[in-house]
Amino acid sequence: MKIKSVLKAIASSIIWGLGQLFNKQFIKSLFFFFFFALMITVELATSRYFDDPKSNDEIALSKIQGDSLGSWYYTWFFQVYDVEIQQNRAIPEFDAYLADLGVQKVNGRYSVSSNTTAKLFNEERFIEYFANDIKKASQLRYTNLITNEEIAYEEFDLANATFLITKRDLLYDEDNHIFYFENTTTDAGGNAKKEYVETNLFTLKDNPSIRNNKDGLITFNKTGELYKESDNLYVRVTVNGENRFLRLTLDDFDLREQTSVFTPLRLSQVNGPIVLSDNIVYEYYEPGLIFNGYRQQYKQTEFSNLFRKAMQLYYNRDILQDPIAIEDYQKLMIRVYLELNPTLKEAYMENFNNFFYDRAGMFIRGFWEIITLGQSGDVRFTQHQALREAMIGKPTGEPIATNVAPFLGSGTIYEEVIVRGHVSTLLLLDGLISTILFLFLMIFGIWSAIDAYKTSEELRLEGTTKNTKTYFKSVWDNGFEYIILSPALFVLAFITIMPIIFGFVISFTSIRGTLSMTALFDWVGFQNFISIFDPNSSIGSGFSIAFWRVLGWTVVWAIFSTLTVFFGGFFQALILNSESVVFRKVWRTILILPWAIPALLSQMIFSVIFNEYGLVNQLLQNMGAYDLFRSWGILGIPFNEASGIAKYFWLGHDNILWFKNFHNPNFVRVTLIVINIWLGFPYFMALMTGIMTAIDKSLYEAADIDGASGFQKLTKITMPLVLYSTAPILIMTFSGNFNNFGVIYFITGGGPGDLTDPLRGFAGETDILISWMYRLTTDHQIYNLASVFSVLIFLLVGSITAWNLSKTKAFQED
Repeated sequence: MKIKSVLKAIASSIIWGLGQLFNKQFIKSLFFFFFFALMITVELATSRYFDDPKSNDEIALSKIQGDSLGSWYYTWFFQVYDVEIQQNRAIPEFDAYLADLGVQKVNGRYSVSSNTTAKLFNEERFIEYFANDIKKASQLRYTNLITNEEIAYEEFDLANATFLITKRDLLYDEDNHIFYFENTTTDAGGNAKKEYVETNLFTLKDNPSIRNNKDGLITFNKTGELYKESDNLYVRVTVNGENRFLRLTLDDFDLREQTSVFTPLRLSQVNGPIVLSDNIVYEYYEPGLIFNGYRQQYKQTEFSNLFRKAMQLYYNRDILQDPIAIEDYQKLMIRVYLELNPTLKEAYMENFNNFFYDRAGMFIRGFWEIITLGQSGDVRFTQHQALREAMIGKPTGEPIATNVAPFLGSGTIYEEVIVRGHVSTLLLLDGLISTILFLFLMIFGIWSAIDAYKTSEELRLEGTTKNTKTYFKSVWDNGFEYIILSPALFVLAFITIMPIIFGFVISFTSIRGTLSMTALFDWVGFQNFISIFDPNSSIGSGFSIAFWRVLGWTVVWAIFSTLTVFFGGFFQALILNSESVVFRKVWRTILILPWAIPALLSQMIFSVIFNEYGLVNQLLQNMGAYDLFRSWGILGIPFNEASGIAKYFWLGHDNILWFKNFHNPNFVRVTLIVINIWLGFPYFMALMTGIMTAIDKSLYEAADIDGASGFQKLTKITMPLVLYSTAPILIMTFSGNFNNFGVIYFITGGGPGDLTDPLRGFAGETDILISWMYRLTTDHQIYNLASVFSVLIFLLVGSITAWNLSKTKAFQED
């Protein structure tokens, strides 16, 4: 029954070679199964499918720059702690924690060589205890700055409290006793304007008045530095540059001069928001909170002091052997901070625990990468700096120093640590590579299923089939060309086809700007294509207009730059083939020189000699052409003074602007086309000279006998035969001129015009699509639109080229 053949084909599509096994073709079955096993092996070898699920956290944490301190926790740290124990400086809470873990003492000391100790007290256990110890000492609280009495956050009467602003630059109206702060606003025209807003001394005013100048106001700057005098607190202020002390109260304005009774409160003691409640001043404490430019620190504990001491001793002993890297210590700070903040840790772990990215193999991960373009963004850590005092130490100077503690040697702890997430460009490239490899392997899977079906049908209908040797011999004979070309095709798929596909697919994404190259972007479908044709879209108002303008000029450029070099070469070849021309070889040699000179060098020379003050203008001026142009009203006057038809032929004000004539861009375009003739005609001249030489002379002799004129021989014999041979080249030249980047970029740079104006799509008057795309990517990083334009160029040029080639006789007779 036919259903058996279908089932065998399905079996071979699931496990390659299984259908052949059912057909009792064992060698063929092993052949197909080898490629199936290869694909599965690659998938499994590049995966983490069989890892312990508990390793997910390790994978996520490994993405933070730096390494684990390894055995330091259960070797050196315990050695230092044992010394502390011997000197009666044990930490009872820590001992109780170790006892709960099962870590035992031997002769009153912890055995650092014990494998049991290493297993029971590893890095995770250390971080867990360290975080809990610091957290207990760093609860939210309010502290009475006079008595140092602490009130828990939950018990403080916040409803009747007022937060005071103790650091701010103000302006003071002494006569009216009014304070102002400076504010900058923007008017309707986008101009910045300063205004002065009335404010209370320590709080913001509900209904402030505003003045437009600071006439009659003096400076009154609150420094945030607090001083104690008996039962009162003062903040140091500067009034017109002189030190004064302002009492922290809302009742009256109590400003005093400095006396010896003022005792400063160190900034390391008071660095949190100041709260006034029942005329008592409190400091609010919240670790990690930034106030007046300082970050409140987690409190130091006995254990944190022990940790720093162990670090110091370790560094002094092993500085030349195994120093602690800045990145490793910084990673430990971040891990402790994550342990202190479970919600943040959970969010981090969720962001960096992605099954498909972290555990799947090459092919599954590749499909996920192409479908999603990644899901995890960058994570930035700054709050770990709140652990500086606890884990590095409190510096003697204020504010907190940036340099690390002595036990870390030279270097700094970064203010911000970035854990890189997925990079969509890399994921897309990786996904394309793995998908292309998968498709090559799938050829054998499809082949296996088809062969299983056909072989089963032969067995069913004819009762026999080819043996394996005969089968593979027929495959070799019938597919010899494809088998020989397959290695080259395999290589081309990755070095040619894959980059082309990548450039094509990013036109369907939101990639834009330099930052997007190292971050996430999404699939947006045909949104980019629609946007450039939609004037109401965010980019359409500039780019859609620019696209049609650039496309129109690109088509004109491609047509005229092709026809001029083609017929220029044709007429030169026609003249050189005439028997009346003497020294034809010498003339051919001279005329071929422009083709022999590197095009880049020629383009740069033209950009110099056609400069506003270049050789061509000096020559025309010496010949008197300038006077003639001035008499015609197309030179020597501003453009707005030109009238009538002269506006269309205006050449410039002081000199002829060959490449910078913004008011007459068509003149610049014509100049480019004329210059391109010199660059391109030698190739066609050489080509057509050979074609004309090969034309059968008997055709001309027969035409002479029939009385044909020279023009008739040209139009009826020479031109048709030349066009027949050169039509494909002519079409390819036309296609190539769509992408003739060098002439435009090295001569005009795409100008004239403002190449930085987004309302003009960053396009100049002589930009063709390829030069415009180049600038969109290199100067403005608009990669998605550049890719859109490249796709449109491909569709347009490819369609025109294919259609024209299909109509040429040379291809029709192939």
